[in-house]
Amino acid sequence: MNLKDQIQQDINKALKKKEKQKLDCLRFLWAQIQNKEIEKGRKKLADEEIVKLMRKEVKKLKESLSFFEKGEREDLIKKTKTEIEILKTYLPQQLSDEELGKEVEKIIKQNPSVPHQGTLIGICIKTLADQADNQRIAQIVAKKLKP
Repeated sequence: MNLKDQIQQDINKALKKKEKQKLDCLRFLWAQIQNKEIEKGRKKLADEEIVKLMRKEVKKLKESLSFFEKGEREDLIKKTKTEIEILKTYLPQQLSDEELGKEVEKIIKQNPSVPHQGTLIGICIKTLADQADNQRIAQIVAKKLKP
């Protein structure tokens, strides 16, 4: 079963169980998927494209969360955190910091001639895109390159 079918199935389950917040979140995600399909002029998005779309949405929610925390909006903080958790259930498993550090070290050893930290971060992000958040990758690369 592909990711889109799984989301559709979970929308139906949430509807039957009357889980309003989960239903709203999944319907919004479904609408985003539909919009992207229309924009691309294709029938179906690949799972990788849906994951990319969800990552973008999680990033937006995290940005909103920081503003809600500054404004001390407890109702919106709780709602946003729940939406992030719902979307994360569909994303691939992330590497732990230790595993990510090992992968970054391998990439650094494979590219000894890369002089610039930014270039190395780009290589690591390209290689580890589905396994870790870009910000975490950049932090670990910076940490590994410090003398």
